[in-house]
Amino acid sequence: MKEHKGITLTSEIEVQRLISVFYYDLPENFDYAGEKHAGWEFVYVENGKACAGVEGATYILKKGEMVCHKPHEFHSIKPYDGKASIVIICFESDSAYMDYFNNKILSINQMQKHYLNDIVEVGKKVFSPKDPMDIVRDGAMDRAPDATTLQEQFVKNAIELLVLSLMNSEVTEKQNRVSMYEHFSQRQALTKNIIEYLNAHIDEEVNLAEISARFSYSLSSIKRVFKEVTGYSIIAYLINLRLQKAKKLLQETGMPVEEIAENLGYSNIYYFSTAFKKRWGVSPSRYRSEHQKEKKENEK
Repeated sequence: MKEHKGITLTSEIEVQRLISVFYYDLPENFDYAGEKHAGWEFVYVENGKACAGVEGATYILKKGEMVCHKPHEFHSIKPYDGKASIVIICFESDSAYMDYFNNKILSINQMQKHYLNDIVEVGKKVFSPKDPMDIVRDGAMDRAPDATTLQEQFVKNAIELLVLSLMNSEVTEKQNRVSMYEHFSQRQALTKNIIEYLNAHIDEEVNLAEISARFSYSLSSIKRVFKEVTGYSIIAYLINLRLQKAKKLLQETGMPVEEIAENLGYSNIYYFSTAFKKRWGVSPSRYRSEHQKEKKENEK
């Protein structure tokens, strides 16, 4: 009888201990100070953008990208420019190959996305449900009472397959994104400062050259950056602020329309009424009467 020797298999990537697997919709105002722990942590951005902080540096993760934090590396996460949805996978592995992931941002392909979906879905059966912030506080998730060893092995194997496949992913060095974040932050700060200036001078004639000098940017730069960040020109944004305030004054005060227009920097009541109707679909007087009627009906 012929003996088949076969191949003795080795495992270069092996998950020794599973710590947590969960999906989390980061609220818009979420701002986590940070943590560090003994496990490897993969963070995948399912939707939106996120700011990942690592030991003093901050960089942006886009939708479809993943980053890995090595053991005992201090890290934090928060949404960037709105909400974000993330997947967290945390585990312990003593494989030397894991060092490959240091300082890299990885782009996830369709196959890897399937691995992620499987890990999250079966992970729900392996772990008992838990609030993400409780996971952070406690450091781990608890095994579900009815979890099976087959489900646990499935998650273990899926993570190992994911890690192996990630070694062939398109990568970006974190440092490249740090400079990008700093650039984006400067643009956001400039836009925020301009908006605060517009609100403070909402009833005045705004001079773009004065704004340019005030914030030490060229006129072309402030116009370009503001439009790119908000989607509006500075003057269009100011008009919208004025019309928003006009709407509020019509709702909450008995101030005459002419006085509202004057207080918002309109010297011509006809121009104010035209702008208001174009923005809200009705004249200022009609808007006030309809709002008062609706208010009375709601109070009945």
